[in-house]
Amino acid sequence: MHLIIKRVCIGLFLFSFLSGDMLDDKVRNLIGERFYSINKNFIDRIFKNKMIFYNEGVIDIKKVVEVLKENGLIILKFDHPSDLNITFIAQTTPIFLTRSVNSALSSMGYSYFAVSKAQYAKGLATITFSFSTEHALDPSIIISELNKRGYIFSDIKRKSMKEWEYTLELMEPKLASARDIYPSDVLDVAEVSGEYWFALHDGGNITITTKNREWRPRIVFYDKNLRILDLITQNVPVRKTSLSVLEGASFIMVSDNQNPAIIKNGIRIEFQALKNMRD
Repeated sequence: MHLIIKRVCIGLFLFSFLSGDMLDDKVRNLIGERFYSINKNFIDRIFKNKMIFYNEGVIDIKKVVEVLKENGLIILKFDHPSDLNITFIAQTTPIFLTRSVNSALSSMGYSYFAVSKAQYAKGLATITFSFSTEHALDPSIIISELNKRGYIFSDIKRKSMKEWEYTLELMEPKLASARDIYPSDVLDVAEVSGEYWFALHDGGNITITTKNREWRPRIVFYDKNLRILDLITQNVPVRKTSLSVLEGASFIMVSDNQNPAIIKNGIRIEFQALKNMRD
């Protein structure tokens, strides 16, 4: 019994020791070696209770970033406008990751950025965004914005003041522009672009009605990673159409086959879940 208790105590000590080292290394990486050394005593105080910065043995990167920001320890402003490169890595398709990050950056007020590098291998998308800016991205804000889009952060690496790497995990795919459709929903929506996105949560039947009798349907079903499952187009004008939701479909996009502006004044979408249809 005493031997078991001793082993447990040793294990806890080793975990605490190694965890402390891992947390220190992560803080040092995020704020830079020089700034870390200058503020070492202060950092030791705010991270005194190291275990609260772990979640099931893994560093809670969101909590670490928030504490560093609250205490003024993350320096984001450059001396002069510079090129900034931010790489995002996630187990999804490049198109979904790019759309998610584009949406998040736009919400943060960034209008001018470009994809400078894109790679997709073994289901892992790696996308680098480049900016000309006076500030690095605020990690706490980009974390918050991508949390809203279904991602959690596994890690953040600061390779230099002007080069960062974010590793993400997609938990629940979301599109900022997609309206949710649930059983028995009837939605009246208008979109000036004439392009309507919806998030699907069940199988069933969808009926789409437009205010313009010249609508030539263009309807696309996507899976959770924005891979196209089916594309439905029609060149004969209609006002109303019905179709079944494909198995595995997570999103649907509705537009016009020739000119999206045709339906910019609005559509009505009615969803009947499969289970309700059987009843």
